[in-house]
Amino acid sequence: MTCPYCTAVLPDDDLFCEECGERLSKETAEAAPALCACGAPSEDVDEDGYCLQCGRRCRPAPGEHEEQELSADFAAVTDRGLHHARNEDRFQIASESGRHIIVICDGVSNSNSADAAADTASKCIAGALGAGAGFEIAIKDASEAVAQLGLRVFLDSAPSTTMVSAVVENGSVEIAWMGDSRAYWIAKTDSHQLTKDHSWLNEVVSSGELSYSEAAKSARAHAITRWMGADADPEMAPEFATFQIPGPGCFLLCTDGLWNYAHETEQLAELVLQAPESASALEIARDLVAYANEKGGADNVTVALLRFTE
Repeated sequence: MTCPYCTAVLPDDDLFCEECGERLSKETAEAAPALCACGAPSEDVDEDGYCLQCGRRCRPAPGEHEEQELSADFAAVTDRGLHHARNEDRFQIASESGRHIIVICDGVSNSNSADAAADTASKCIAGALGAGAGFEIAIKDASEAVAQLGLRVFLDSAPSTTMVSAVVENGSVEIAWMGDSRAYWIAKTDSHQLTKDHSWLNEVVSSGELSYSEAAKSARAHAITRWMGADADPEMAPEFATFQIPGPGCFLLCTDGLWNYAHETEQLAELVLQAPESASALEIARDLVAYANEKGGADNVTVALLRFTE
């Protein structure tokens, strides 16, 4: 059958659309109401979601909003936000035999084809980690693949992306990152940021060149200093960290589309911990994305959440 909301082709016995999440019934699907406000049917809407009769955007383009739920405790959501023309964030999550993989890539918005860079990097890293490779090999392969995008297509402003990735197994977390996407541990008794942004602000403060308050006033404060792309400095390697899960809590990865509206860890922790105990990881991730959009939605936003109940 065909979903009447997003036109995805689905198995006849599906209760929910795997693409847009809407509840389905055979009767409503077969009715196939007009998809666009002008009355155009679903077959007159192109693959990017635009009506071929009136030109309106009547459903999200691929990648504008994506959700994936692997269990009640493991899910991810990405959304275009309110002001960007497209979503240049990408995520990959996987879980097998107690080993969990999370990859989030945030395409550098002032580079060409940033969405392609994020898509390439996320798939390369997740694929390599899933095949058993270590972080160094996975990121090296992904960096080369993203660099090739620039060499083939653009000689200036090459496609670029940041990334934060994690492998969680047996209560231990390995994290790798380049740029300003972050990893957090959120718990009732102890919440803290596990990564440190690769930004101009952090560099000049760490070097003692400027105080934090002085650096924060600069227009360059949040300029990233590490990324993947043909124009990336080969000396700027990814950074790595390990973390032992101390008990019940949430391991959260996100792009700056979220943390720009919750700068302090305590703010983000409050947003996560206010969710009812019955809420799933997917519901919490959706709420965090909705919060970012309610606060202004200035950027693409992506959240991945892995919850530990014991």
